[in-house]
Amino acid sequence: MPVNFELAQGEKCKRTLKITVTQDVVQEKFDAVYRKLKHDVELPGFRKGKAPIATIRARYGAAAARDVLEDLMDESYREAISQAGVTPVDYPKILDVDFEEGKALTYTAEFEIRPEITLEKYTGFTLKKPDDTVKDSEVNDLLEYVQRKNSSLESVERPAQKGDFVLADLEVLSDSAGNLGTKKFENVQLELVEGDVASQFAKQISGLDAGAETEIEIVYPEEHFDKRFSGSTIRFKISLKAVKHLQLVELNTEFFKQFDESITTVDEFKTKLKSDIQARKSKESHDSLREETIKEVIDKNRFELPEAMVERYLERLIEDMRKNSKETIDEAEVREQYRAVGIRQIRWDLLFHDIAEKRISA
Repeated sequence: MPVNFELAQGEKCKRTLKITVTQDVVQEKFDAVYRKLKHDVELPGFRKGKAPIATIRARYGAAAARDVLEDLMDESYREAISQAGVTPVDYPKILDVDFEEGKALTYTAEFEIRPEITLEKYTGFTLKKPDDTVKDSEVNDLLEYVQRKNSSLESVERPAQKGDFVLADLEVLSDSAGNLGTKKFENVQLELVEGDVASQFAKQISGLDAGAETEIEIVYPEEHFDKRFSGSTIRFKISLKAVKHLQLVELNTEFFKQFDESITTVDEFKTKLKSDIQARKSKESHDSLREETIKEVIDKNRFELPEAMVERYLERLIEDMRKNSKETIDEAEVREQYRAVGIRQIRWDLLFHDIAEKRISA
C-alpha cells in the first residue's frame, strides 16, 4: 500500500509517525467493501446482488467506514514502520485521526522503538575468580550437620543443660515493641546453644527440670529475622514440658548406605562430602564470574531503555505471580521491588542478542 509519512524523533526511544493514505487508496477500499456487501446482502425490494451502491452506502455506510478505517490503519502503519526502518516495542498510541469517505486518511502514531546499541566493550574484562577451595573445616562441619540431622531426640530425666533441646509453652507477659498479636506459643522447641537470642534462652533455662515454670526476659536485636520480635524486649512465662538430648546416630556402614552403598568408612564418606561441596562451590564461583561479567558489559555499554519494555516485563511478572500464588499480589509493591531487576535483565537481553549477532557475522 502506498503511504506518505513523516518520522519525528522524541526523547529517548520515542518516535512519532504522521501517516497519510491518499484519497484514491481510501476510496478503493470503500468501493471494495461496497462491492462485497452488494454481492452478499439482500435488501427488501431488490434481488440479491442487485441493490444500488447508493442504497448499500445509506444502509451500511457507518459499518463499512469502521472496517475500512481498521484495515487502512493496520496496513498503512505496518508499511510506514517498514519503510521508516524502525522497530516498535509496543502498540502505538493513535492520535489526530482524520477520516471520511472521499478524503485522504491522516493520523499520528506514537510509539517507542528498540534502542540503538553501539557495542563499546564486551570482552577483555579483568575479573577475580572467587576462591572455591574446600577446607577441611567445611567438610567436618557438613559431616556434623548430616549426622545431627539424621539423629533422634530422646527425653532425659535431668535438668536442662547447654546442647539440649527443650519443649515448652511460652506466654507473653510484656512486649516493649507491641508487635506480637499472639500471646501464647505452645509446644515450642528450643535448642540451648550459642547465639544472640539462643544463648539468652540457654542461660535462663539451663538447670531447670521438665515441669518447671519460671519467667525469662529476652532482648531481640533489630535485625532479627522475624519482624514481630525485632528490637523488642519480651518477658515470657515459660513452662518446660520436656528436656531432650540429641542421640547422635553412629557413623557406620548402615548409615552411609542411604547416601552411597559403596561407602564403608568415615574417610570415604568425607571424600564424598568434599566432592559435593566442591561441586557447589565451583558452580557458585562460575555463577559469580558470570554475574560480574554481565555487570561489566552493562556498565560499559549504556543506552536509553524504552519504558514500554520495562512495563511489559513487570506486567508479565505480575501475571506469573498471580497464576502461581493464592495470595493477593500488591502490584505497586511488585513494581517498586522488581523494577531495577527488570531494567538490568532487559539491558542484558538486548546486549546479549547484539553481541551474538556481531559474533555470528564476524
